[in-house]
Amino acid sequence: MTNSEQIDGLVAAARGESVTTETLQRTIGERALSDHLTDSEQPHFLLRGSMLDIVDLTVSDDESGRRSRKVAGSGSALFTVVTDERLLVLIPRSDGTEQLAVSLGDIESAETERAPGGNRRLSIESVDTAYRIDTSQSPGDETDAASAFIDNSETTSSRDSDDDPLATLERLADLRERGHLSQQEFEEKKGELLDRI
Repeated sequence: MTNSEQIDGLVAAARGESVTTETLQRTIGERALSDHLTDSEQPHFLLRGSMLDIVDLTVSDDESGRRSRKVAGSGSALFTVVTDERLLVLIPRSDGTEQLAVSLGDIESAETERAPGGNRRLSIESVDTAYRIDTSQSPGDETDAASAFIDNSETTSSRDSDDDPLATLERLADLRERGHLSQQEFEEKKGELLDRI
């Protein structure tokens, strides 16, 4: 997708200020950033940082293998593109660009956090995986706006309403059992779910 008219259209439709002609044409690996997107995707935010932590929520805190870390190559930045379809993380390395994609439909929640050391990060949770994405090289208001966009997107917020209520209740019970929801939070969510039935 290197057509300048297409890129201008993407920039004009983006919700954040971080999506510019320059950023979409920036080379990541051997390709322009825009070439990492599908033809139907609209990028809204482009966040930069240095690392990504992936937490397997199905593994208890005291077990090994719960957390893995991805770090951009020396002198490079890790790029997180928030589109209308997915969250795409591009991790430049000396031997190419590693990609991690998470569909907005798989995301349960998104928020901005302060990481240990004070850096800002985007915290994303799906049913069984959490992603802690460093965004320290981006303005804080872009991270906040991206987080709000993800958390409020139709795809993300429609998950619970489209799901079978019993499946949603089972997911909530699983989160409670793994310690990600308190008993009180579980009861509140359960009450909200039952009110909608």
